[in-house]
Amino acid sequence: MSALSICTPQENVGPRRNNSKESMIQRLNRWYINYRTRRQLARLPDAMLKDIGVSRIDAEQEASKAFWKD
Repeated sequence: MSALSICTPQENVGPRRNNSKESMIQRLNRWYINYRTRRQLARLPDAMLKDIGVSRIDAEQEASKAFWKD
């Protein structure tokens, strides 16, 4: 048995999630990431925004988006 086979997931091991349930969990996770990163972006000082090449106006527009919008 190789080290690679130990680390890769096995088929049919453990309970399988319902696809719709899994996709809902993924969607909620993405929404939370959107919410959190947009809040963090809004708090960055102008000097840091300049370092990453984002204007204050662009940062505010992105931060004002609803969390469910990509």
